[in-house]
Amino acid sequence: MDFVENVGRRNRVAGDNGEFIHVGMLSLNGYERNTLYRNLGNGEFRDVGYLEGADRIEDGRGLGLLDVDTDGDLDMVTCNYLLPARLLINHMPKGRHWIRLWLQGTSSNRSAIGARVALQHGARRQSREVRSTAGYLSGQSLYLHFGLARDRVVDRLVVYWPSGKIQELDGVPADRFYRIVEGAEEPIPVFSPKSEITIVPAAARTE
Repeated sequence: MDFVENVGRRNRVAGDNGEFIHVGMLSLNGYERNTLYRNLGNGEFRDVGYLEGADRIEDGRGLGLLDVDTDGDLDMVTCNYLLPARLLINHMPKGRHWIRLWLQGTSSNRSAIGARVALQHGARRQSREVRSTAGYLSGQSLYLHFGLARDRVVDRLVVYWPSGKIQELDGVPADRFYRIVEGAEEPIPVFSPKSEITIVPAAARTE
């Protein structure tokens, strides 16, 4: 039996008598242009990959989102088969705001897996769920990140915990990273790029 390279098995296996067929740029698994979609806010998405320099021809295998330069927006790391990983830095326009949340369960599991956050800022509403996986060969941060456009305050933030508890917070300032403990009355600021103040959680401190 012959094996097509990039499809199925990746390496020669002892006992296999077949030959690998090299299909190069005709790989059945990839080498297509990457796409990056912008949420238009009306139920539609637009591919803006060519505008943002993300439409590379690669054989993508995984995607990670994180704020590498701690400027309040999410950057991307792509993992490609037989190619180096790539870091795409996101440059947020001036006047845009954000909020990032780290949920910590007490009655629920400590990592708050399965918790859902719904927030309202101005006329907009958003919702995110805490998950540890996303997509093929990709993990996902337990932190929840929300872009707030030009709104400086989250008017209403509701956490639906796996335990069944519901926690509501009002008037939460934007542009900060907060830790929200199940049952606590106030969110705990962890980091703010503007103030450059970091509060290290007690569990992460070392002598």
